[in-house]
Amino acid sequence: MMELQRPLEQVPFSSNAEQERKKERRMRILQLSQPKMSKAVWYTIEPRLVYGNQEPMRPLSSAALNATPSARSIELATPKKNFQLSQPQKCCRDNFMYSCGRSSVIWQVSPLAMKNNANQRVEELAQPHKLPSGYQEDRPSYVLGCGRSSPLWGVSAAAQKSTQNSERVNALAEPKQTHREYLPGRDVQWEISATAKNCNTPSRVEMLSRHKERNEGAFRHPQWVVSKSARNGMASNRVQELSQPKKLTDGYHPTRDVEWRVPRSALRAAPTERLKTLSEPIIRDTMDHVQFDPLAFQVKESALKGRVPNRIHDLAQPIIRGGNISKK
Repeated sequence: MMELQRPLEQVPFSSNAEQERKKERRMRILQLSQPKMSKAVWYTIEPRLVYGNQEPMRPLSSAALNATPSARSIELATPKKNFQLSQPQKCCRDNFMYSCGRSSVIWQVSPLAMKNNANQRVEELAQPHKLPSGYQEDRPSYVLGCGRSSPLWGVSAAAQKSTQNSERVNALAEPKQTHREYLPGRDVQWEISATAKNCNTPSRVEMLSRHKERNEGAFRHPQWVVSKSARNGMASNRVQELSQPKKLTDGYHPTRDVEWRVPRSALRAAPTERLKTLSEPIIRDTMDHVQFDPLAFQVKESALKGRVPNRIHDLAQPIIRGGNISKK
């Protein structure tokens, strides 16, 4: 590759040089005709890159390893001098929680300054800026500006009613023109060679060159056209085996159609008054009406005086699970 990149002017003009030049051209054409390797091949052919180490992405050539660096390269490779080493008191940075080791932005006030009284000059500087005595507030009422002036300039009535524009306005209204030396794109037509015109195309190329036939309309026909070769084809034994439906296991019994017949006595029976009372739904008042009733949530006196049986106490105890916990 190093020989291919040398300039052609250095080669002496002779028959051997012309042959070498043609050979270099052929090799260059072969090199350019190779397809570009996909980056996905890096994960299978080349070792995977591990970021964070000092290893190069590609191995260095022997010429780069044996090369002698220049004075400028040595100067650029020299690390920057740390001037804080000469001042140990400034080398140690303050450990601040939210600044990645930098000192705090907030200044620390000494206890003497906290206890000291401000002098007259400090109090004077602490006063806010006062408006001049002759100032009169005249803020235009802007809808979206909280009292500030509108960013849109007000157009005068004379400018709105004017019918003639100045030459400057007409010049600014003209669209930007193209450069005088601008040439539009040319319609380049590729000429077909005589060999390509006279060559016989194979049947496969003619079949691929035909356009796809589509039915007229916005939607295609729901039926797929099956080719003759597919209709006359014979399925293999493996395909027939895979096309068989899944069979049931031996000893499988389907579900029985069991219908429970209601006896005539149950059909002729009349419900009692108690069943009719229990079958009626419970209709409760809505919260819109209950909130105005002070006695809606009143508990009966019998419920207040009632006693819970021991069985309900036993059922109210939580279930303790686990092998290490002793059950009470």
